[in-house]
Amino acid sequence: MTMVNIRETKTRLSALLVDVARGHPFVIARAGVSAVCLLLLAGAACAAEAFCLLGDGKPAVVVTADPPTPLARYAANELVNHVKAATGVTLPVVTESAIPPGSAPRLYLGMTKAAREQGIGSGALAPESFVMRSVGKDLYIVGEEGKDDPLSAYNSKCGTLFGVYELLERCLGVRWLWPGPLGTYTPPRSGDIRLAAVDETVVPRLAYREIAWGSVRAAAIQKKKTLTEAEKKLGFSPEGLVRYGYDLQAYLRRHRMGGMDRKPATGHYFGGWWKRYGAEHPEWFMMGKDGTRGPSKGMGDEQVPMCVSNPELHRFIIDHWDGKGDIRLGEVDWPDACHCPTCRSWDGPQPDRIPEFLVSRTDSGRPDSRRLQRHRGHVLGGFYNPVPTSDRYARFWQTIQRMAAARKPDARVTTFVYYRYFPAPTRKIELGKSVYGEFVPWGNPQHTDFFPMRREALDWLKEQWNGWQGTGIRMCYRPNYLHDGWVMPLVDVRQSAEFFQYAVAHGMEGSNFDSLTGQWAVHGPKLYVHMRLHAKPGLAVDDVLDEYYAAFGPAAGEARAYFEYWERYCMDNLQRINDLFIDVGHRWPRFQLMAHEAFPPPCFGPAEAILGRAEQAARGAPLAEYAARVKFLQDGLTHARLAVRLSALFSGERDIPADSGRFGEAVGALRELMAFRRAHETPYISDYYSGASWREAAFWNLQPLFARLEKDKALKASAAVKLEGVKKDIP
Repeated sequence: MTMVNIRETKTRLSALLVDVARGHPFVIARAGVSAVCLLLLAGAACAAEAFCLLGDGKPAVVVTADPPTPLARYAANELVNHVKAATGVTLPVVTESAIPPGSAPRLYLGMTKAAREQGIGSGALAPESFVMRSVGKDLYIVGEEGKDDPLSAYNSKCGTLFGVYELLERCLGVRWLWPGPLGTYTPPRSGDIRLAAVDETVVPRLAYREIAWGSVRAAAIQKKKTLTEAEKKLGFSPEGLVRYGYDLQAYLRRHRMGGMDRKPATGHYFGGWWKRYGAEHPEWFMMGKDGTRGPSKGMGDEQVPMCVSNPELHRFIIDHWDGKGDIRLGEVDWPDACHCPTCRSWDGPQPDRIPEFLVSRTDSGRPDSRRLQRHRGHVLGGFYNPVPTSDRYARFWQTIQRMAAARKPDARVTTFVYYRYFPAPTRKIELGKSVYGEFVPWGNPQHTDFFPMRREALDWLKEQWNGWQGTGIRMCYRPNYLHDGWVMPLVDVRQSAEFFQYAVAHGMEGSNFDSLTGQWAVHGPKLYVHMRLHAKPGLAVDDVLDEYYAAFGPAAGEARAYFEYWERYCMDNLQRINDLFIDVGHRWPRFQLMAHEAFPPPCFGPAEAILGRAEQAARGAPLAEYAARVKFLQDGLTHARLAVRLSALFSGERDIPADSGRFGEAVGALRELMAFRRAHETPYISDYYSGASWREAAFWNLQPLFARLEKDKALKASAAVKLEGVKKDIP
């Protein structure tokens, strides 16, 4: 094979890989075994050498374009800082016009003149993808580089930055466990650091990847939210919140979160429609069981579901579509549905028997009559209360899409797969890729909303995924379970990872988790595994856990034992913890109401003992960061203990009466919790902002406790002034 033919072969194969990536942006670019073999052969024929990042004490030179883009400049800084942390050596960074003479290997970052001369063009690359290619003794990392914020998940022109993170992981074994310096593990390196000759085009396996953190971003970075008194006192200090926001943003980007500029928009689109159209067109909206249209008891006029079988509603939606964007059909955020005869006729055949594990029960084992009702002789709840409505909604989406396609053949509708239309349709229905659905397991909080769960529930979720996939729709995974657990060590790793990987293997094109509550010290392995699987879903979970625990050095075994203790505890107490929340309502925002019963004081003892052994193992280790990470876990456990003490004093209630014997003790517990959080703002054992705003401030009446704290502070200040006056009078 001549060099000309080799170059032509590589060009054709590179173009083929790009075509594959563009047609299937959620797969790693590949063009079949034979094509890959030819590409490897072509690369070998070019006699590329291993790239020497550091050799004989001499560093490679990092080269950017003249001038570098903001993204290339940021990528270079990330590379230099991590290499220095691992080796103590600072890589020189220059532009092409200032390359120093000599033969040092060069690492070309981004679309440089040299990259163009080598035929490495970012213009042919898919969003977020990059080329990593050895040429002689040099290395090229080339991707698209937009002018937008390098850290924004909505900036998909970031391939060069993602290539740098890939290099850091491969070459140096860098791991980002949690936000901030302590969570960044850069194993110390000495001697030569080399990367074998490489010629790859890397495309993210998932088209878009996000664990939502918009509330923190709005408060910490965009300054769009005014903090409440409780958020100020129980959350971060203003400076701490800003610092956490920026460190969290960098952490998520290092894990290659992004692609959100390509994710179809969904949302609860019909929210507020009753206010706008209800008076003139009540027939467009849900008929209640009593035969009337509009809001039912407790619903409110913002969340009235639609009468999705109404042809006038269909026509209105199409007439008001601009013919350009997607047609959003996400239903309101409410579990009820229309009871009119036509909508009911659109429902599919009802299952003869509902799986027993989906039936909610009280501690005594009797069905909870407040939240369930009988249907066909079976006690049903959640998704089947009173009937699943998946078939009617699938028909609704299909109807709207076909009407829109008459105007524009590629018209697309977007929606949620949610609440009572979460179970897969019972009739065969073809929706196709013109329908985009976000799979939201939500509607049966005792069994399928949160991990860990019973094996039967996990298998049932897979069946529903398969059923919806069988309709041909595009599917996004959009769960809510990361909300769960407040600041308690509610740990699951393997089940949630198993379903994530199952969904990827069965058509999942992207994710949009809601939400990252950031309890890093008590949920650490779970959060880290989720981050890694978003970037590389094919990794073995055990290998990912090995990465996490390796950052604890000689205490790795005890760190593993610590989290495995909590995972066993949560699984062994699964039913008891679930039953605690039957009468509480939404579990995730109110977890602190029953946290003292879910995690009573005796359960903390064994965990503290394990961490005590970890502390001993890490003591005196060559790297002080190993012991610091053990302390990170210990502080997280102390924080959980302090929080559960306050939970026990509220005892499942919103208020503590001022004349109660618990009131003074609660004031002391709150004071201690606040002081601990201020003293431990870094290294981010917990996202205090999320805990305070979503839970503590929302479902505890803390104002009387704050008032007493202020009064006590004033009394102390007054006493101090009087004492100072007495001192002055003393001769």
